[in-house]
Amino acid sequence: MAGHSHWAQVKHKKAVVDSKRAQIISKLLRAVTIALREGNNPETNPKLRAAIERAKEFQVPLENIERILKKSESSENKLEEVIYEAYLDEVQLLIKAITDNKNRTLGELKHLLNSFGGRLAEPGSVKWNFQERGVVVVSKENSEQALEFSYLFQDIDEKNGDILLITEVKNLNDLKKKLEENKIKIKDSYIELRPTNIIKNLDENKREKLNKFIEEVLNLDDIEEVFTNI
Repeated sequence: MAGHSHWAQVKHKKAVVDSKRAQIISKLLRAVTIALREGNNPETNPKLRAAIERAKEFQVPLENIERILKKSESSENKLEEVIYEAYLDEVQLLIKAITDNKNRTLGELKHLLNSFGGRLAEPGSVKWNFQERGVVVVSKENSEQALEFSYLFQDIDEKNGDILLITEVKNLNDLKKKLEENKIKIKDSYIELRPTNIIKNLDENKREKLNKFIEEVLNLDDIEEVFTNI
């Protein structure tokens, strides 16, 4: 099972201190803003729907989400989504940022990578190994029933006793609808960058260092998510 998105590390920390909560809410709302650029209808824009659902899951005030949705993209909106490619030891990293100042974000990321002995990678040298996919999580007991809709997903994975249905992003909403219509409980759903070639065994010291790096990089205001190939 590959590492995939490390947003889940934040998600499962139920007691988020107030200072962190404000930062997380800001990141979630920026993700909604970026997703809006691919269409303002959550039914036809799976990225927007995923961003809204994630924001609601973290109890972002509904009025804050609606305020973003009512705003059309304007010339004043300077936000950009950037994906940085990097290495820490032999581990490949894709680091997703939403920023209004790429120079600032790059400088902060370089400084942190250097402090951990990591480095930025040449464009394309990491990204080739990752594909954007939708993921729907259901209980293992529902796996046979979910297989009826295998025409909507490409692969199945397993994690922590749950079944992960892997689909193309464009099919994510349709897959969720079919599961919901058939009373199959969805435990989670999200969009992530999944690695094709993974590292199955990583030295424990390197794994500990990687986890510490991920924790610190996610503390940077502009960093949204980190994906790895472990």
